[in-house]
Amino acid sequence: MTAQAAHPSATRIQEAEEEYQLGRVFFKKKQWRIASQHFSLAEKRAPRNDAQLHLYRSWHGLALVYSQDISGLNLCRHAAAEKCIEATVFQNLVLAELKLNHRKRACEALRQGLRLDPRHRGLLTLKKKVRLRRRQCLTFLKRENPLNKWLGKMTYRRMMRRGDLR
Repeated sequence: MTAQAAHPSATRIQEAEEEYQLGRVFFKKKQWRIASQHFSLAEKRAPRNDAQLHLYRSWHGLALVYSQDISGLNLCRHAAAEKCIEATVFQNLVLAELKLNHRKRACEALRQGLRLDPRHRGLLTLKKKVRLRRRQCLTFLKRENPLNKWLGKMTYRRMMRRGDLR
């Protein structure tokens, strides 16, 4: 009996990983339709207990969103709802939400991803791009209220002097 016949799930995991890598290559070339096909194959070939399944689904959803198919957003959201997830899944969700102009949801996904991995490069880059806001001082007033603006500036300056913000 060969090693591959003894472990069919190992073979499926390897096949899924190969499709995933192909999808990444095409994604970097901005050939999103082809990339989504490879991510879809990776998702289908991966066994249900594969730890990378949510990652494949996330990339599949992002590639679909980039190829103008908004159903990919649901794939990204489902991937982010999984229990054992990595920060890259949230990075993909943030990118998908931003592509569809859902800034509030993108900010929430960014916060969740940074809670999971505060040093994730992609999320930190997106944080600079999105410019996450601090919580407003007086939540019962609108953010644009002059009192909220003034209090925000004062607390920001105080935090900068203490070194709490970078």
